[in-house]
Amino acid sequence: MYSYFSALLLFLFMVGCGGAEFFTVDSPDDLYDKLPAYDAARAKPPADLEKFSTVLSKSKLQYPNDKSVVDYDSFDGFKSPFFYALDGDLWFRVTKTITDHKVRSELREGPGDWFTGDREGHFWHATLWCPKPEKGIDSYTWMQIHGTHATFNYPPLRLMWVRNYDKKYDHLWAIVIVSDPYKEKVYEWIDMGKRPDRFFDANVTIRNNEMDIYIDGKLIKHYDMTYWSSVKNYFKAGVYVNRHDDHGEAAVVFKTLKQ
Repeated sequence: MYSYFSALLLFLFMVGCGGAEFFTVDSPDDLYDKLPAYDAARAKPPADLEKFSTVLSKSKLQYPNDKSVVDYDSFDGFKSPFFYALDGDLWFRVTKTITDHKVRSELREGPGDWFTGDREGHFWHATLWCPKPEKGIDSYTWMQIHGTHATFNYPPLRLMWVRNYDKKYDHLWAIVIVSDPYKEKVYEWIDMGKRPDRFFDANVTIRNNEMDIYIDGKLIKHYDMTYWSSVKNYFKAGVYVNRHDDHGEAAVVFKTLKQ
């Protein structure tokens, strides 16, 4: 007799350059969001939309890995199948093959960086949709706080969609490094709830070494980030797939984005 648990597969999932294990269970009803094909005639340069002008004025675009394809404040007229505006929304899309190490289409905040202890504070806000990809992609990141190469090149925070983790299917997760820089990394996974079918609000605020994570106005988790105060950081937003065995297409769609 076929057992549901015979579908249980164990994989190693890489968080940044550190590691955390999670398992994937194939669902018997694994539906996904079918995305519209890129239409160059309908797609617009995101810089044409006034509501994204602020975030684009202080960001660069990285694709398909760490390479910058659009430098800071240079987005006028730029659109592509991996970065475009459609019907007033900002689309990030990537396709990863099984041989790709990682792929991303992300805005990297800059060119200046900041500390978690800054008194004026730093704020990330978005109204976004996280489509569920077809089987082959088991996770993707849609937001990061990342340390710089010069200080500590790891993300203290990643906000993600994960197909299965801790017996929870199709949920959003926050993954936080809760250990001091330059020591053995310890990760905490915070369940942010079932993935909304459509657009939802997400907010991350950091001020005076205090970090708060909100989903749809609800406080998910508060952290004292004093242990991270020596690291310079920046925000990232878009779509990032870095799990070795993942392959296929992933997308994230933003109605608003401020970082």
